[in-house]
Amino acid sequence: MLDVTAPAPCLNCGRALSPPGCYCPQCGQAPAHRLSTAHVGHEVVHVFTHADKGILTFVPLVLLRPGRLVADYLAGRRKRHFNPFQFLLIMVGVATLLAKKLGYYEIVGASVQASMVARRVPAAMVARVGEYFHALSTYFNVWWLAMLPMHALVAWAVYSRRPTRLNYAESVLLLVVVNCAFQLWLVVALPTVLWVFGREPGASTAALQGIVTLLYLVLVGRQGLRLSWAGAGWRALLTGLLVAAVNYGVNSFAFRWYVFGSH
Repeated sequence: MLDVTAPAPCLNCGRALSPPGCYCPQCGQAPAHRLSTAHVGHEVVHVFTHADKGILTFVPLVLLRPGRLVADYLAGRRKRHFNPFQFLLIMVGVATLLAKKLGYYEIVGASVQASMVARRVPAAMVARVGEYFHALSTYFNVWWLAMLPMHALVAWAVYSRRPTRLNYAESVLLLVVVNCAFQLWLVVALPTVLWVFGREPGASTAALQGIVTLLYLVLVGRQGLRLSWAGAGWRALLTGLLVAAVNYGVNSFAFRWYVFGSH
């Protein structure tokens, strides 16, 4: 005979629930039911407005008090915040899609092609420049995220000593928070830069990245790592310069290899 007294299992992990209908003690899933339009709408609103970890509370925090976010994560107070790693993935995707729709990298590529034509560079190489910037436009999110571990290695070299003593994973967090802020500013800046600077916008967004990185590393150093203004400032400046050097070196190598050396 069927045992009607047996506890119902969690539909996510299979653990028996006692009493039935409670949250699962193993995976934390709430009692599940068939999806409805109302339920989906509630989940969407919940993500953006939940008081302790919604995106709408995360955005002003990362823009105005990034050090508090870093300090909370380093101290283990993480559940109260929206996941910064997840937020960064979302914002990089949004920025990539926006740049693609605006034709940002194609415009940058066209200005590079024009300068190469003026120098009488062979047409085949000029064409490959267009291919390169088209690929960069399509896969910029992948390229940008692939650079993050190298940037974190630079930050670790700067922040691993006293008094901060961050390990490599904590250095990754440091740059994730800073770059969450940068991606937010970038989404606002992309259409503005194209409108103001027209067909030569590349240097403008590079300058924006440098300024935002420097400013937010100083804020994190002061608010989250309890450094003096001088201590936060020189670490931010050194990290920013080294990150810029890494970006320049890797991007220059990739560009020259594809345009001049890959065929």
